Amino acid sequence: MRVVSVLLVWLLSAGAVPAAELQRVGQRVATSTCIGDASTTRCTVDTLMACLARATRSLCLRIGAEPPDPMPEPRAVEYVVERESVIRADEITDDLRDVAWFKPGYTLMEIQVRSCSNEASDCDSETWEDLQVYLRLQGAVWRIVHWRAPGDPDDEPMVPEAFRPRSE
Repeated sequence: MRVVSVLLVWLLSAGAVPAAELQRVGQRVATSTCIGDASTTRCTVDTLMACLARATRSLCLRIGAEPPDPMPEPRAVEYVVERESVIRADEITDDLRDVAWFKPGYTLMEIQVRSCSNEASDCDSETWEDLQVYLRLQGAVWRIVHWRAPGDPDDEPMVPEAFRPRSE
């Protein structure tokens, strides 16, 4: 019983890293081995994170994502995919019915992300932010339909704070 209590306290700790595999991408490093590959939802998200971390427009375009304009400064990005789900028809409410990126069969990836200097060994001192990525299968490859932070308006992707240029 004591082990269960300790585990529960640990899971509920504020600021804890989500219980999933931590990924990191930067100018010269990547934990993913499939950046540039859009054959799975996970590799497609890894490619988006590399596009944003490395400020490489061509990576965004390769997966159908609209690159931010202007591109952010290159930074190391750490992220964790918390949940992957397929959108069902019964989940589409009246306020989402006309939104182009929320359709039955599309996949929603819910991600925690943070960024720091490429020279940093980790981004532990940075705050985690939410990111949602909507994907659809097009032939044999996945394409990003939309990406946004949960509080963003429903009209266009917004660049999460972690990817915005910093004035240091």
